Amino acid sequence: MSRGSPDVTEETPLLNGGIDEENAATGKTKPTPLPKFQLACLLFIQVCEPMSSQFIHPFINELIYESGISGGDRKRVGYYTGLVISSYFLAESVSVFFWGRLSDRIGRRPVIFIGLCAVTTSLVVLGFSKTLLSLMVARAISGGLSGNVGILKGMMAEITDESNQARAFSFSPVVAAIGQVVAPMVGGHLSHPVERFPSVFRDSKLFATYPYLLPCLIIAILPVIGNVINIFFLKESLKKKPPVAQSLESVDSDSTLVVKPPPKAPSLSALLTPRVKSAVLNYSFVAFVGNMQNFMQPLFQSTPIALGGLSLKPQDIGSILGLLGLYNCIIQGLVFAPAHQRLGTTRMFRICLSAYAIIFSGWPLVNSIARKNGTAAGPALILYTAQLSLVPFGRMAFSCSNIFLTSAAPSRSSLGATVGLGQTFASLCRSIGPSLAAALFAVSIEQSLLGGYLVYVVLICIVFVALLASFTLPSVIRRASVE
Repeated sequence: MSRGSPDVTEETPLLNGGIDEENAATGKTKPTPLPKFQLACLLFIQVCEPMSSQFIHPFINELIYESGISGGDRKRVGYYTGLVISSYFLAESVSVFFWGRLSDRIGRRPVIFIGLCAVTTSLVVLGFSKTLLSLMVARAISGGLSGNVGILKGMMAEITDESNQARAFSFSPVVAAIGQVVAPMVGGHLSHPVERFPSVFRDSKLFATYPYLLPCLIIAILPVIGNVINIFFLKESLKKKPPVAQSLESVDSDSTLVVKPPPKAPSLSALLTPRVKSAVLNYSFVAFVGNMQNFMQPLFQSTPIALGGLSLKPQDIGSILGLLGLYNCIIQGLVFAPAHQRLGTTRMFRICLSAYAIIFSGWPLVNSIARKNGTAAGPALILYTAQLSLVPFGRMAFSCSNIFLTSAAPSRSSLGATVGLGQTFASLCRSIGPSLAAALFAVSIEQSLLGGYLVYVVLICIVFVALLASFTLPSVIRRASVE
């Protein structure tokens, strides 16, 4: 910000946060043009994460059931699905801060290379998995050896400034939505290829033995392409300041050059400023709430109507999630930037977070109508469609929380560590979320607590606690200096 520029409040969005010298007197804003090619490279690599995580949702519950992991008990499928999903985020929570710190030392691109290799390996292992342990190991490889989620967010902040940061971050949910369109359809429609496409795979013993291998191999192509882009096209965004030579006069008046080393990254205690604590807290809450919604959605869809769900098949779940992703992509692309400009980051964050309370309250209503009519079609489908229409608005809270986190870094040199710290706590919350939601879902059904709907009451209460945490956020949001 230039000296003499008007004060920035929460009502002044980050989209208009950069004011150049030419327009300082008038207070007009002139956003810096986005580095489009580098941003496109980052966004393609970023799409690997939602693709590799979302494609298993249509079939993971059936995989657990068909493999005998649940012992043939449909009520217990959710327990084991929760363990598989949580293993990714638990491994990520242990390692992601390390990857963030490492990227501050050796650069972003080498760490991204390691992460993409890990994702490729984990997808192949997942395709050959038939036991709970192998499924958890496959997901843990991807979560523990890939810190790319936080690093890519940091790179996006590094190649932008206050005037265009919100615009750049508005593409992240669009990319995630694209992954949410394609990935579920790949997972839902390419599983069991021998049965679904007998003219092509009739004689394939490999795919008959491993019916979920094909979608895993298809998705594994993406991180391979991502690494090609990382190696040949993506530029390093970490700018290491060269040693500064300072001239000092000695006693005999001879001039001496003294090399001043670049500043070191702050310690963990120095990193934990009030702004960082608040940003990490809110980032973790939205990750906790959002991941429980992501987990519960396919579990609700696949569970029999009599047990609290909709009795949908994997291909139907894949189609619904794919269409939801397409709708999400359109809404995110059209709504986020203008809404952020009008509302500001914190106010928009609270509104979007509140949408999850409505989403969670919709599930028991949809199931009660489906039970009454004996089918998921008709009125239940109409209400379910209305409920799903709110999902993109809830997910906009992620974009706001990204802005909080990257803007809270004490210095630009500590950006990777700050994002890594936030990702650590968010991953820990994401690892707890699916297991907690699965346990609540199963216990509510088995014990018929509140008619089997206790789980949704608890989820709504968590949203209200998250809203209370949002009042710790600062009213003024500025990014750290380059030093």
